[in-house]
Amino acid sequence: MRWLRTVWRRRWVRWSVCVASGMAVAAYGANLLVAQTLCRSGEWFGPVTDHFDGRHFHVADEVEQGSFLRALEWFCFREPGPYPVVAVNEDVPELAGEVAPGGWEATMVNHSTVLLRLHGLNVLTDPVWSDRVSPVQWSGPKRCRPAGIAWEDLPKVDAVLLSHDHYDHFDVETLQRLVKRDNPLFIVPLGMKSLLEYHCGRARVREIDWWQETAVETAAGPVAVTLTPAKHYSGRYRSEEWKNRSLWGGFFIRSHDGVKVYFAGDSAWTPFFAEIRERLGEPDLAVLSIGAYKPLDFIAKAHLTPQQAVKAFKALGAVRGMACHFGTWQLADESLQETLDDFRAGLSSEGVQEDAFVAPFNGKTMKGRAAEGCRGEEVASPGKGEVGG
Repeated sequence: MRWLRTVWRRRWVRWSVCVASGMAVAAYGANLLVAQTLCRSGEWFGPVTDHFDGRHFHVADEVEQGSFLRALEWFCFREPGPYPVVAVNEDVPELAGEVAPGGWEATMVNHSTVLLRLHGLNVLTDPVWSDRVSPVQWSGPKRCRPAGIAWEDLPKVDAVLLSHDHYDHFDVETLQRLVKRDNPLFIVPLGMKSLLEYHCGRARVREIDWWQETAVETAAGPVAVTLTPAKHYSGRYRSEEWKNRSLWGGFFIRSHDGVKVYFAGDSAWTPFFAEIRERLGEPDLAVLSIGAYKPLDFIAKAHLTPQQAVKAFKALGAVRGMACHFGTWQLADESLQETLDDFRAGLSSEGVQEDAFVAPFNGKTMKGRAAEGCRGEEVASPGKGEVGG
């Protein structure tokens, strides 16, 4: 070891080792700081279940997210198709003063943000009004078209459904504005309450597990909301440690006057769609994603392709369908026109009428009524199946 002592006596060697050690410690500290602040994820502590191992959530058919090198390769060499930038939306929201009993109204705001109105409730799904879906507003995917409802025109929001913690679904700035303006009830999957309260302070939050149900009281009676399973994942920082620390899912809404609305959130193709129909019934409206699916060997493992969205629509037995997750932010390589063409091809191949399952641009309002024979279903009283606040 004499040679090692000889080398160590050299000042530049000791200096280099100290600098390298300091840089390693600083990098580790910065990584930990970012993971705990700017890119903080949700976290759940609870008993082991069939989809929770005590620290991480999972599905039986696990989503393959690809390696870091595959993600880096895609990011560096991707060739996205054209995505038009639109300054003014063609569609103008047609919000009724009051939605009639047994009726529903859905307005496409952008991406996965939909204003649902039924049974005296105004419900928002995955609200995003920011320009970028990113940890910061100076970098990341940039908005290509304005929100379908301007913030100042948004009616008072009674409840917010958050499907998972990804940046295009969990927008901190928008959530902070909603808490300050309306103080709505947030219904979230397990583990997301801590994330919401970290960014927004004390808020009205209910955490529920897959297949658990909670109820939102209205003057006309309770509206039941069930968290449904999905094939996806969670995490706001690309680290195995913080992957899947909070749950993800969709929401099935049932009102006392028979209206049923299903919002899928993000999901790849899964047998869950048929199980949702079997356990909760056929929705009057199904909101399903059709965007962010190319390259197929990478992105589509966590999202529906347009053709799969049509198959999901049929598996659910939905009366009407609203496509989402396209048109506002380009998150994958397919062009906007490619998405629309693939969607039309899916409708044709599956024999679904174009007026039954539509792909509305921002600002478009759809209206409908509960299917015949499903009026007056029993809805749970508030608190049934709740976990947490």
